[in-house]
Amino acid sequence: MQRVLIVEDDPLIAIDLEHTIHALGYVTSGIANSFDSAKRLAPHSDLALVDVNLIDGATGPRIGQFLASEFGISVVMVTANPETVADGIFGVIGVISKPAQPVTIKQVLEFMSNHKTHQTPRPPALHLFAPERRGPL
Repeated sequence: MQRVLIVEDDPLIAIDLEHTIHALGYVTSGIANSFDSAKRLAPHSDLALVDVNLIDGATGPRIGQFLASEFGISVVMVTANPETVADGIFGVIGVISKPAQPVTIKQVLEFMSNHKTHQTPRPPALHLFAPERRGPL
């Protein structure tokens, strides 16, 4: 079972996302609200949904890159301002807008779980980063 790390500093959004993830049959490895807390949970995670702005500033892109490069975690940015990450972050698959509907979260998690084997089509709500930025698919 894939373990999902939620990196979000708004407690209501994080808890809502956690409930959605559990309802979809996934397990969460935890909720992080900063770079340090994400680093602590990374070894226990396979997938990560990462916001841009956290309690320690706009560290989400750096966290996403760290999770992907250091732990091989499949990362998608989830932000109300997707244009701020439109150029891509090395190692990160792509970005979706929030608030994201449960069906979008489901499609994105399925894509993240299978993107290396091309078994799941890209969800329409997911803006993929250029292949040279996100690594091999």
